Amino acid sequence: MRNIFLGSAAAFLAAATGAQAADMMTDVKAPREPVYRCDITGFIELPGTDICFKVGGYARLVVAGAEDQWQNLDPSSGFYLVRAIVPDGHSTDDSFIMYGQGRVNFDARTSTEYGTVRAFVELQATDNDTRSGGSAILRHAFVQFGNWTFGKTWSTFLHLDSSATTTDPYVIVGDNFMRRNQIRYTQSFGSGWSVSVAIEDQNYNFPTATTAAGVWLPFFAPAANDRNEGPDVVANIRVQGDWGNAQLSGAIHNNQFRDAGWTDSEIGWAALFGLVINTPTIGEGDFFSFKAIYTDGASQYNQDLIGTNNVVWGDCTPFLVGFTDCILDTVQSWSLLANFTHNWTPTFASTIGGGYGRVEFPKTAFAPFQPLSGFAVDTKVDLWQVYLDFAWTPVPRTTFQFDITYGNIDFNGSRLGVNLTPFPAVIAQDDGAFSAAFQVTRSF
Repeated sequence: MRNIFLGSAAAFLAAATGAQAADMMTDVKAPREPVYRCDITGFIELPGTDICFKVGGYARLVVAGAEDQWQNLDPSSGFYLVRAIVPDGHSTDDSFIMYGQGRVNFDARTSTEYGTVRAFVELQATDNDTRSGGSAILRHAFVQFGNWTFGKTWSTFLHLDSSATTTDPYVIVGDNFMRRNQIRYTQSFGSGWSVSVAIEDQNYNFPTATTAAGVWLPFFAPAANDRNEGPDVVANIRVQGDWGNAQLSGAIHNNQFRDAGWTDSEIGWAALFGLVINTPTIGEGDFFSFKAIYTDGASQYNQDLIGTNNVVWGDCTPFLVGFTDCILDTVQSWSLLANFTHNWTPTFASTIGGGYGRVEFPKTAFAPFQPLSGFAVDTKVDLWQVYLDFAWTPVPRTTFQFDITYGNIDFNGSRLGVNLTPFPAVIAQDDGAFSAAFQVTRSF
């Protein structure tokens, strides 16, 4: 029995040793390929390829609340936009919301004889009321081939450097964020100067027509977007240096609308000037920013101010027997936005800023005592907003942020028709509301 046990033990040890040897031989025959760092900070080389790759994104929690006049607290349907403020009493209670948000992006680049070839994709999901929800939305998906960009990304019109510094729920009056499908060409000229020219999706956010009031009301149904088939033409010229940067942008859009019997079109346009000035004499990393936007029949380029109402549709010959419907006029808007950021310490900063804007809708207010105007007058709406933001970054890539804002909308006594979206109907006063938000973001 002793010999049997000793023999069995010897056989077991021999088998185990043989298995380990086989494993070792397998490892030797198929070694793992090393992972190399690319010349680009934060990127690694995908083994066996010439692709430099990076994964990024963040996880975030947002807590926000507002007075009862401020609507659209659902993160899936909109932000705290001043144009959503309604008279006191239209909402029953003050609002409170919490939501989680996640974002992930993938960046792949390769150096070629044509320059850098790049693919970038970014997805985001937001959820506040289910155990698992918040379907992913596509924020960016584009290819860069040398100087060319193909796909969905920030509009060439934008100057993001002069945007307000706030938490996720806010878009301050005078700011705009547009991600559009486009084909763009960018040329650098040295000394910080560059020019970009693009054709962009003309049907972005589906521009709409506002119905006129009084005898200018259309004879048939309100106008529908006829989906102009020509793309928007957008361009900018930019200069950047140690002092900061500046940008001048322009865009042209063709409006085409129809109702049951008539079709009409009108060219709209928009312009932007953005400026950032670094102020290191006040504090390290401090800067001042300014932005001005003007639109005429191209409201999508200032959509967070007024929505995408581009034209006023009505009866072109209200005093004649033969009725014809057409675009009576274009909707105009302008806005100003200014911000100043000061770094009190390397980890704590604050930003104060505000914006002001006006939108004019021709012939949309009913005025029965002004017959020479066709029983209709222009509607003029003023919007303004101020905010204060605090940001604490105790460790890199983790930020605790809090801000408070006050917004006000003034209809200047106009009794707005029910077709004048997005503003509520029959409001003849100005109203304001406070809101506040807190968020924690960890990026990677």
